[in-house]
Amino acid sequence: MLIKVIVVILVLGILFVFAAGRDRRMQRMRLKEVLKQEWGMYTRDEYSDAIMENIKYYHEQKKTEHSVDDITWNDLNMEAIFQQLNHTRTSAGEEYLYHLLRTPEYSEGELEKRETVIRSIQEHPELREEFELSLYDIGKTDRISVYRHLCGAKNLHLVKRWPHVCSALILLGGAVLVFFSSPAVLFLLFFIMGANAYFYYKEKEKILKDIALYEFILGTVRQCSQIGRMVLPECEGYFIRLKELAVKFRKFCRFHFLVSGGNTMSGSLFDSVFDYIRILFHVDLIKISTMAKEVTKYEKELLEIYGIIGFLDSMLAAASYRQMLGDYGIPDLYSADGRDDICRMEIKGLYHPLLSHPVKNDIAADRCMLLTGSNASGKSTFIKAVAVSALFAQTIHTVPADSYKACFYRIYSSMALRDDILSNESYFIVEIKSLKRIFEKAKEPGVPVLCFIDEILRGTNTVDRVAASSKLLEALSGENAMCFAATHDIELTYLLEGQYANYHFSEHIKEEDITFDYQLKKGRADSRNAIRLLAMVGFERELVEQSMKRVEAFLSEGVWQ
Repeated sequence: MLIKVIVVILVLGILFVFAAGRDRRMQRMRLKEVLKQEWGMYTRDEYSDAIMENIKYYHEQKKTEHSVDDITWNDLNMEAIFQQLNHTRTSAGEEYLYHLLRTPEYSEGELEKRETVIRSIQEHPELREEFELSLYDIGKTDRISVYRHLCGAKNLHLVKRWPHVCSALILLGGAVLVFFSSPAVLFLLFFIMGANAYFYYKEKEKILKDIALYEFILGTVRQCSQIGRMVLPECEGYFIRLKELAVKFRKFCRFHFLVSGGNTMSGSLFDSVFDYIRILFHVDLIKISTMAKEVTKYEKELLEIYGIIGFLDSMLAAASYRQMLGDYGIPDLYSADGRDDICRMEIKGLYHPLLSHPVKNDIAADRCMLLTGSNASGKSTFIKAVAVSALFAQTIHTVPADSYKACFYRIYSSMALRDDILSNESYFIVEIKSLKRIFEKAKEPGVPVLCFIDEILRGTNTVDRVAASSKLLEALSGENAMCFAATHDIELTYLLEGQYANYHFSEHIKEEDITFDYQLKKGRADSRNAIRLLAMVGFERELVEQSMKRVEAFLSEGVWQ
């Protein structure tokens, strides 16, 4: 009788393994189709505060004085742009991508290295799909910052092996006794199973974040071996190094199936059934008890793997983003040698990447630029587009434009400011502090500053604003900086005519309709349509006419009536 039971178990086991293998092959075929359809799209829908905190952690540890500061990052809506660009498949990839976008590069060699990898990914779609599939198998974990936990490997919770080994042996002994003892032993077996499950969850709760890290490392190291056998032109050096590093983790990965493998096994028949074995026999906790020692021993190698995977995954995202943009350019960058180089910027077909139907503009600048025009005419969007292009040029080597030629810059802005209630600072105080930081950076030698200022000194009265802002902008134009400034103060276009080139955006009003063409035009804005807009939205005709008369009187006499 016992032999028959054993034979049945063996046959079922063989069928189970066969079915699991077939399920895995079918799952990977379906996954390949999904990856193909998602190329040129973002890959994450949820960005909770906890997830963003995990993503940002790597940058917080690696940022330098030349990193994009919080004011500029928020002014340019870079959080939204990062989310649009984020086609990464691993936690290391999205953490690395976030840091990369906030860290402009000033070396042509480093940017050319990135371009080589991005272009290789673009030009070999079949090889790219295999590589992307391996990255997908590494996966993402929302519960932890991978970099934070890798750096804190020495603080991992140590699991004592022997209590769990004893639990597994007791259950195994109880299962054997069922075949040779009375049916009453079956109740004892159920009691042991319940006790094992209880202690399993109690212990596992203490190490949930550690388990997420172990799973990520397991998936990463195993896929490093797989990636090491791939052939993707210009990436072989990275792949070979990953394979060399993976060899050191053979002991760590031995019997890896005992520990849940995240995305690798997710949804498979094998993983679903084996979860019960983990719960009853604690096999994953027994295995984890040996893993902590290996993680501590090879912490440096793990961080190197993290860096290589993060870099390659972020380059994959950049290649996918080019597909998303459709129209993009490869930047032509050079080091500035004198004032002429600092202010020379040539961009054709520039647009903002967050707009669904953008209007393209060209720039041929040889000095700082002053932009005028009414609200909603396109000033702010235009200078943000220039700033984003400059940042993209020095990070992902891809610009939302047909072409881009400029020198390397340190990028700063002062645009979307607000009162700081917590520090009891008014808008004006916040603004002048923001401007002060730009002036301090512009006075530094080395890489020039590219700065963007929207409605300078808007927090004070007209007379003080025009007087102070004209001198501030004039002084800035003489420093190690290229400045784009947007304003409603037409007086500035006359006061700064020698230092700033005047450009404007305009609107068209016909009867009771207003339209914008969003096209950059040379010269200062000469239309005064704000009062006419009052009539369009329904203000009394008499009020509108009196307002127009007051403007005409001021223009003719220079004094407000």
